[in-house]
Amino acid sequence: MSDAFALDEELNNLQTDSIHIANEIPIEGENPKTLDRILNGIVDTIQDTSYSITDSTTFDQIRSFIKHFNTLKKSTATKVWDIVLSGFNSEIVSTAQDLEGNDQDEYLEHRMPLETYGFLVMWIISLTEQKATSRAVQSEKAAGKATRGKGSRAAKDGTDTEEGVITWIPEKQRAMDLMTSVLDLHLSKIWTATHEKETFVSLFYKPAYQLLENKENVKIVALKKRAYRVLCLCIKRHNHEFGARTTILQNLQYWEHTPEPMAELLEMLSSEYDFPQLVDSILRDVASKEFDEAIKDLSAPRAYSKFLVKLSEIAPKSVLKQMGLLIQHLDGESYMMRQAIVEIIGNLIAYLSEAEQTEQVKNQIDGFFDVLEERFMDNNSYVRTKLLQIIGSLCDLRTKFPKRRQRLTELVIGRLSDKSFWSRKQAIKTLIRLIENHPYSMHGGELDLEGWEIRYTEVTDDLKAMVTRPSRRRAALRASAGGEGDMEVDKAESDAGAEDDAEDIALPTDEELMELQASKEYITKTLQQRYYADAIRFIHLIHRGVPVMCELLASTMKQEVIEAMEFFVAIHRYKVRSASEGIRKMVHLVWMKDNNDEAKGVRTRLVECYWQIYLAPEESLTEKENTAVIARNLVSLTYGSTLAELTSLEQLLTVIVTDSIANANDISISDEVIEKLWQVYSHHKDIPNPQRRGAIIILGMLAKAKPDIVANKIETILRIGLGKHGRADLALARYSCIALQRIAGEKKKQKGMIAQDTVRLPMDHPIFIRLRNLIDTPTTSKNWFAVAEQVLNTIYLLGEHPDTLCGDIIKTRCKSIFNLQESSDSPDTMSIDIPSTPLPEDSTINPENAFRVDSWQLSQLIFIVGHVAIKHIVHMEVIEEEFKRRKAGVGNDGKKDKDNADDELDQVVGTTEDEFGDAMAHIRERELLFGEGSLLQVFGPLIITICGNNTLYSDKTLQSSATLSLCKLMCISAEFCEHNLQLLFTILEKSTQPAIRSNIIIALGDMAVCFNNLIDANINYLYKRLSDSDKAVKKNTLMVLTHLILNGMVKVKGQLGEMAICLTDEDNRISDLARLFFTELTSKDNAVYNNMPDIISHMSNTEIPEESYRKIMKFLFELIKEKNMDSMIEKLCQRFKNTDQPRGWRDIAFCLSMLPFKTEKSFKKLLEGFPHYQDKVYEEQVFKCLTDIVTKGRQIKPPKPELKPIIDEFEAKLQEYKAKGEEVQDTEAKAISAVKKGSRKGGRRAISTLVGLKIRNASMPTVEDTEEKRTTRRSRRGVDQDDEGEGEGEADGIEEDEEEPRSKAKTSGEGDEDEDEEDAEMEDGMEKLAVRDARANSRRQQGRNSKAGAKDRVDADGDAVMGEEGEGSELEEEEEEELKPPARRRGRVADREPSAEPAPSRKTTTKAPAKASKAQAPASKASGGRNSKGPSRKKGKVRKVFSFDDESEDEEDDFENSDDEDENADVKSEEEESEEEVLKQRRKPVAKAAKATKKTERDSSDDTEATPPPSRARRAAATKARRIVELSESEEEEDSD
Repeated sequence: MSDAFALDEELNNLQTDSIHIANEIPIEGENPKTLDRILNGIVDTIQDTSYSITDSTTFDQIRSFIKHFNTLKKSTATKVWDIVLSGFNSEIVSTAQDLEGNDQDEYLEHRMPLETYGFLVMWIISLTEQKATSRAVQSEKAAGKATRGKGSRAAKDGTDTEEGVITWIPEKQRAMDLMTSVLDLHLSKIWTATHEKETFVSLFYKPAYQLLENKENVKIVALKKRAYRVLCLCIKRHNHEFGARTTILQNLQYWEHTPEPMAELLEMLSSEYDFPQLVDSILRDVASKEFDEAIKDLSAPRAYSKFLVKLSEIAPKSVLKQMGLLIQHLDGESYMMRQAIVEIIGNLIAYLSEAEQTEQVKNQIDGFFDVLEERFMDNNSYVRTKLLQIIGSLCDLRTKFPKRRQRLTELVIGRLSDKSFWSRKQAIKTLIRLIENHPYSMHGGELDLEGWEIRYTEVTDDLKAMVTRPSRRRAALRASAGGEGDMEVDKAESDAGAEDDAEDIALPTDEELMELQASKEYITKTLQQRYYADAIRFIHLIHRGVPVMCELLASTMKQEVIEAMEFFVAIHRYKVRSASEGIRKMVHLVWMKDNNDEAKGVRTRLVECYWQIYLAPEESLTEKENTAVIARNLVSLTYGSTLAELTSLEQLLTVIVTDSIANANDISISDEVIEKLWQVYSHHKDIPNPQRRGAIIILGMLAKAKPDIVANKIETILRIGLGKHGRADLALARYSCIALQRIAGEKKKQKGMIAQDTVRLPMDHPIFIRLRNLIDTPTTSKNWFAVAEQVLNTIYLLGEHPDTLCGDIIKTRCKSIFNLQESSDSPDTMSIDIPSTPLPEDSTINPENAFRVDSWQLSQLIFIVGHVAIKHIVHMEVIEEEFKRRKAGVGNDGKKDKDNADDELDQVVGTTEDEFGDAMAHIRERELLFGEGSLLQVFGPLIITICGNNTLYSDKTLQSSATLSLCKLMCISAEFCEHNLQLLFTILEKSTQPAIRSNIIIALGDMAVCFNNLIDANINYLYKRLSDSDKAVKKNTLMVLTHLILNGMVKVKGQLGEMAICLTDEDNRISDLARLFFTELTSKDNAVYNNMPDIISHMSNTEIPEESYRKIMKFLFELIKEKNMDSMIEKLCQRFKNTDQPRGWRDIAFCLSMLPFKTEKSFKKLLEGFPHYQDKVYEEQVFKCLTDIVTKGRQIKPPKPELKPIIDEFEAKLQEYKAKGEEVQDTEAKAISAVKKGSRKGGRRAISTLVGLKIRNASMPTVEDTEEKRTTRRSRRGVDQDDEGEGEGEADGIEEDEEEPRSKAKTSGEGDEDEDEEDAEMEDGMEKLAVRDARANSRRQQGRNSKAGAKDRVDADGDAVMGEEGEGSELEEEEEEELKPPARRRGRVADREPSAEPAPSRKTTTKAPAKASKAQAPASKASGGRNSKGPSRKKGKVRKVFSFDDESEDEEDDFENSDDEDENADVKSEEEESEEEVLKQRRKPVAKAAKATKKTERDSSDDTEATPPPSRARRAAATKARRIVELSESEEEEDSD
């Protein structure tokens, strides 16, 4: 055996799975009895001596069994385990005895048996672990495919029952114990060679690692601890440190469950075996690792982060030593490692807080808190969430860290506005824990701000008294020296002499002050002051977070909403005043739809929160006291509540009562509480009105779910609410009427169901008598209208024939009003008939003949009429539903055996139900407002008259009532609505009362439902109100339009721009409603995308701030689906060519930058549209937005190779045209500087450099555009001169006269004329120079392009513009024409006819008329007898235009359309010089003609407004330009001479 067994060789064969057994026995298929016989022989052999395992036959036999171990039966495999472990144990015992005897020959003989047993044990464990690991992997895959419950359970059941998958936990534990015993031996005596000893030791640590690789083994604490001990002995005593270091780091990456076991192993090694070196080396290795975020495999950072966190929990001291290296991961890319470091810091702070608070420990804690505060700005939401979780856990420590708590609270409140839902949710949880564990528990722990401020003021005053009052100072010093007894005496003395001290105020000396500051009482008061100040600051921080929490209540994330509700419950428990604000808003969550479990959870939690706050009884109080407290809490909910809050509270109480009745829940409102509320309502003593109102409001809410609550107390309501208390407090009467309406029961109709029968009372019931008395009670309070509305609602809801009672009320009112008008007539004989025909449209009412009535009473009458009309429509619908219900009941009770003939007859002639419906529709449309016997038809003309004559009927209340009643009448009949719709729109546009405008807007929404076509045709009137000055009107308009558009009642026709502007409204309610509208609109067939061009156009024409524009566009583009982005790119690029203003360029560029640009197609679209915006790239913001697109394209992950070339091309073009634009800007600056110098030196060269420059904020017209404008203006001048017949001068003469410089001297009577002349001179002179230099530059450029063979045309400032073929030749021909002498050009110019319309193209020309106007003859003589043969204006092609200032576009057009007569100043004829001399002498008449021409030009222009007179700066600029022209012409004359 000694020659046959070699441990290294056997291990290699085992690793390669090539073990050869010389005397192998067959195991598979062998008779079990034969196998048992063989095993019994092995047992007998080993029992004699454990050394027998070295026998080759025995060794081969046992190896044969182990080789097929996983195929053996459980009984056979158990015997194999027992044989190997028993022999191993015996050999260990004998080896230990021999080592103690220190007999070398004896213990060296144990080397071979120990290696043999160790090898066999390792082999068995390896086989069992391989089987278990493969089975676990298969189970996980099966569980992933199957359902969670059944699949995993089936896999587990299979593992327990199937053979060969036994866990062998006891055997493994016994094997680990034996390995521990071997490793405790002095093995160096047996294995003297290092490598041989390491090979033997590997037989033990390899199985230990293999056991820890199985997740199921790690769950068994006893087995796990035994494996740890084996590894710790190998590491400490047998030189396994380096191997363990490598293996642990590998296991962290390969096995997801190993980070915690490896950390526990290192903790045991460091604490129990006192070997921290391995921990330090592994931590240094982890600290030196770098993790690239671009690599998608997150297993490595996840494993290392778990390992470090676990190690910091169980061995914080070891981690603290290496924290200086580990903290470097905070600057790394891996968010998981940053997350782990944050958690480690939290664990270390908890560890240090329990240690002795030395100066070093305090500094370490402060440093860690500094790091945590910095991490609040981490760019990853998971890190911020983990940080907030750690802050919350630190709140549970015994140490409260008061110096850090305030800052941490402030940072946590800041995270309430985090963009990540997880961060916001955790921030709420952390803030709740900060509040629940606050350190300010001296006065009961409540956080009432007012109480803390009072305490702070008292302590501050006491400290001030100690310093300023000698007696108080002496008392404090005595108390510090003599103790508490003397302090009480001194206080009594100081109180007795308080009056003397009030007058005796003296500051202490330095010695007294130092002594006072060292006294015990002063120190205590100072600490109290600081304590109170910290508490006040903490409470202020909580108050600052309440508004944000209120916003989170409206979040779409339901878990976040639940956490926000928990926050308000918590601060209410600590008596924070601002908690009521959030609790009131919480109630609106009761309307959340039950479309999923989360919504149900929110509603359930809302009920629980209100139960805890208001309805839950306190154990410390008696039942009677709890009843009073609950009733008082319910009443307090109504104080200061809005209508929306009361409506939501009603729904909440209804849910509570309904659930308590249906499910018998503990959350309910007891009968004792209801009875207590009735006592409060009917209390005979004078109690506050809000308290009595609140009681009946709550009772009415509860009665909605349980009508008997009110039905049993009708007499009480009639006596209190409709009696003297109601007449004294109209609000109480109003809520009492609402409570009476609950008697009718719930009339809510389910879809597809006939409405249930409701309670109807006879008209002689006492309720109606009291209601009529209430509405007839004379009063001047405006609350009467609200009471009257509810009175009429109650009558129509409860009465059998409400129309008779309401008709009597109206008639009585009319008689009263007529008695006021005609006192001679008696009420019995007075007729209340009013002409039913409306007044003609052109008729006017004479105030002297108008009725004289009290406007207040007339307002009440009109209000009653309008509300009765609308309620009567509802009553008719109820009658129709009752008819259907009764018919359906009869049909269900009777026999349904109608034959087919009867069914066909019903289909042809109609059923009784159809006839009844038609009759009701006819009554509604024709009879109510137009029938001769109708009472309402009498008041229609009266209401129309009042609304149409607001100056005569100027009372605001009357106008408001009349308008509201008109709206209600218009909701009845389509014909009446159509006749008065324009009147209503006029009132909407011109009314100064926001209430009237709001009522009309809401009524128009109702009309749109009833008469869709009428409102849809005039929908623009509604959109105009979105820009209303009143916020309430704007909000109501937005709500109405939202309802109409989302429900498909009106079509969107491009007016969404106004609604988009509401996204940035100052009122949060309006902006939130607009956001909700567009979010809901997104789900309707790309509605936002389809209307985006109209939105952009509307906003471009509206002056809104650029920041607001960007916010709106950013929000809207987030709603557009990516599939529509490519077409949007093309549309936006095309908009560049239609926009001349830089602001428009920036807006379009920003819209482009909002698009995703994720595909090659999108960048191609952007490049295809580049010619549209290439000349706008120089604008800084445009370039920045386009550069952002490039950055966005390069940041696409994973990178797309096909995008790189096209992105590079786009970026190169941007840089190229950006450089050109910057060059132009530099040239512009130099040119402006040259102009300033040229005004003094007369340098014409400086002026010529301005030609063709592209100036900021100026458009760049083409040659065609310039010629068209010039032709249009000339044609207008010519036509105006022909029409007016002014003979002061011909056009040519005027043009020549405008060439001459004007003198400076102006008379007072010629001021306006001279100013116009200066404008004309400056414009003509500068444009002549500009045109001439533009021609020269263009000729030079054409020459270069022709030589180079280029097809592109280059403009004056160097921008490349693609032109049509042949354009250069046409330009050269025109250049040659321009260079001809004026005498040769006159004939051609004279043949041209000015046109009133712009020229359609550059080649289009018109001929001059054959004969000139006779009115021009005197002007021709006055100008020297010349006719149209003189020089005339000629169309010029100017590509770039320069303007001296940023005046209006009209002034820029004047520069563009200047004359070309002075283009060739070097070629002047003698005739021109003589003409100039004549014109100098006749400046004044020609100036008048110029003024007339300019005036007619302005009058004939339909598109422009009158230009204001030039300012002083404008006249100065004109004078300066004229000087430049004069000086340049003089230089040219000298050069020609």
